[in-house]
Amino acid sequence: MTTTSTTLALVDPRLRHWFLIPVTVCGVLIGIDAVDWTLRRRDIFDPQAVLGLLGVHLFYLAPILNVMLDYWPRFVVGPADWREALGMMGLLNAVGLCLYRLVLAAPDRARSSTGRSRQFNLDAFYKIGLFAAAVSVLAFCAELVTLGGVSGYLSTVTEGSERSQLSGLGWLLIIAEAFPMLIFALVVVRWRHELARNRLALVLVLVGLAATQFFVGGLRGSRSNAIWPILIGLTLIHLLVLRVSRKSLFIFVAFLAVFMYVYGLYKSVGLEVLDAARGTRSVEELSTESGRNVPTLLLGDLSRADIQALVLDRQRTTDAEPAYGITYLGDVSFLVPRAILPERPRDKVAVGTDLIFGPRAFESGIKSSRVYGLAGEAIMNFGPLGGVASFAFLGMVVRLLRRYYARARQEAALAPKLLAPMLWACTFLPTADLDNNVWFLIKFVLPLAAVVWLAQWLRPTAPLPTPGSRRPVAVPGLPGRGT
Repeated sequence: MTTTSTTLALVDPRLRHWFLIPVTVCGVLIGIDAVDWTLRRRDIFDPQAVLGLLGVHLFYLAPILNVMLDYWPRFVVGPADWREALGMMGLLNAVGLCLYRLVLAAPDRARSSTGRSRQFNLDAFYKIGLFAAAVSVLAFCAELVTLGGVSGYLSTVTEGSERSQLSGLGWLLIIAEAFPMLIFALVVVRWRHELARNRLALVLVLVGLAATQFFVGGLRGSRSNAIWPILIGLTLIHLLVLRVSRKSLFIFVAFLAVFMYVYGLYKSVGLEVLDAARGTRSVEELSTESGRNVPTLLLGDLSRADIQALVLDRQRTTDAEPAYGITYLGDVSFLVPRAILPERPRDKVAVGTDLIFGPRAFESGIKSSRVYGLAGEAIMNFGPLGGVASFAFLGMVVRLLRRYYARARQEAALAPKLLAPMLWACTFLPTADLDNNVWFLIKFVLPLAAVVWLAQWLRPTAPLPTPGSRRPVAVPGLPGRGT
């Protein structure tokens, strides 16, 4: 990292600033896990290693690219020198990452090995899973009827002006969009040995998941609805069917980057993105019109460096008061029907708008729907100390994820292998706010997790003895058969 930073500073005079020092320290602290992943010391989907790879971009590359590309949040008055703001955020991140590494390095408490995990009822998993998938399909049919059939559904989800019709359908959408992942999990578990021998069939099953999920959820402008199920499905394959190679992962990531770029255009211009495929308009024209380009993907969608630096700078240079946790209450208030809670607490949108644009800006009609990330929202609520403390929370989450993922790899039990991929996705916690994380857990984790949980709690039905069969007798001193 030091060599890279020195070389870049020699190439670009704008990087000859003190902000590069704490940013480089952040790169070293988080890059340790990325190096372990590169040297194959960790599993390809190891949560700590994946966060290390993501962190190299979040805490090191992104702030440098912000300066080199002169890319900053639009429609806001930034600090006099963005490098100062990035440097202060870099100092906070460096302290936080030191705390993060201390939490990761803390010894695990000795756990009792006398307990026995509950038996997984495979037959119940198939039956409950099929029932849940059927309910989800019926909910999707109800959604189609509500929106006026297939044509009305396509019109609603592809036209930004029509998506307001989806307001108030939150729980219906959660249920209606669950069946692709439920069916995928059932297929992978049921035919995992056959899929391991037939790579083409395995690829087709994954493509089927991607296509179905894109139709039922991705078309309405949410990239998470299209991307997360594919990532979860790929991790399920890694744990249940066969190990995914790094080469295959690189190909997938390249495809994912292209998809995110094209989907960003679709999110901004709608079906006009098809004009590029027809040849009537160029990608450059659509990018210029929509403001969606590669820097937007790297520094707007996949980074929070600039907005977090801005939040910290606003708290340092203005009289803005911390929210003292109110945004967290506001972020989860969407779970409560308005009939029960008509007056919502101020969420990150209201507090963030006033912080960025000035007091009472939200009441005047200005609305900032930016994503601040784990540290950014913590700073918004509890100041710089809250931002540092958020890294301790991140470390504890990663420790739990790392432990559970290792269990899923080492044990033959199906339940951990089914749950670990969904929980694994929480390694992207630093990029999201509380409402994003709660929505992710409810939408992508809850349906399949509920099926797995029920399959664990329902005991298998003992087979009836056949006529003439005799129950095995346990001989004293020897283990009985079937124990």
